[in-house]
Amino acid sequence: MFIAPRPSTDDDPLFAVRVACIPVIGLVIGMVLRSPLAMIYPVLMFSLLAANRKAFDPKRVFAAPIMFGGMLWLMSGIVVMLQGIPSVLVITMGTIYFLAFYLIQKTGNAMGMLIIVAGALMTIMGLGSYPSMVFLRDEMTKAALLSAVVIPVLYALLPPRTAELNVDKYTPAYTYGWGKRAAIRAVVMLGYSLYLYTILDFSNVMLAVAGMFVLVHSTRRTIWAEAGQRSFSVILGGAIGLAILATLNAVGHVAVLICLVFLATLWLGNKMLTGRLPSMVYQDAASVMISLVGSALATSEPGFAFTQRATLTVIGTLAAALIVSILDQLLAKEPHTTTSEAPQGA
Repeated sequence: MFIAPRPSTDDDPLFAVRVACIPVIGLVIGMVLRSPLAMIYPVLMFSLLAANRKAFDPKRVFAAPIMFGGMLWLMSGIVVMLQGIPSVLVITMGTIYFLAFYLIQKTGNAMGMLIIVAGALMTIMGLGSYPSMVFLRDEMTKAALLSAVVIPVLYALLPPRTAELNVDKYTPAYTYGWGKRAAIRAVVMLGYSLYLYTILDFSNVMLAVAGMFVLVHSTRRTIWAEAGQRSFSVILGGAIGLAILATLNAVGHVAVLICLVFLATLWLGNKMLTGRLPSMVYQDAASVMISLVGSALATSEPGFAFTQRATLTVIGTLAAALIVSILDQLLAKEPHTTTSEAPQGA
């Protein structure tokens, strides 16, 4: 899959400040609108902003929210049509996951990610409650459209230094095994979605989003390095998020929460610029952290109950990422590895 290159301090010295502001703005918007799903706004806005590089690109900033909103409505329609036949719905969503992952594996185009996130969220909610799915769809559509307003304002207030537009070069992470890798991810993603359905409810469904990002991204590094990076991003983001929630339980002021989210995202944004690991590791960690903290605002559960759900989500995401990495190693080997030694053995 196409993964945005590391942002450059020469091109965009204010990158970390910009990505740190967006979850705070999203949280404030969600609270001002009195949305029961206030966490949707920071999570979605951060995801749409953090992948941008170099100068402000209107086509990218405006197209992504519109496409994502359209995908939500399409997937919700599929879920509604098949809601009364759970087995057919599961098979259909598994097929959609496979096609989306195959698109990612073969072309590197991130459009598959929008399909997967939209499909998984609508499925998790649709299996439990039609009104909840409709409300989630409407709130996410609203958040996506608002991001098309907020992101240009942030670029105007905190502009990059360069005027050069970033050009995405879609290339597959691997030149072989596209079908096998897509099938592996589709099966794991389907199991992960069903797992999340059993542990999450309407108020904290956005905990699922972070894991989806971790499952999709592929690199050309060795399999254990990739598994380690996926695991590290989940653990890092989960640890920061749970630490913020522990502080919030002790202090109990929303202002403290907002400051901590800003500082944590600022640190992770700076790591995207200067960290030793690929920038996507820190971006995924920030998504995990924002999902955990934002979901805490939307739940009326006791602190222990929510922390238990969040911990189970992090553990499930970590397990799914490791399973994908191990199955890739076992089932999607390079073609020449099984035949290159044949002449010497004859």
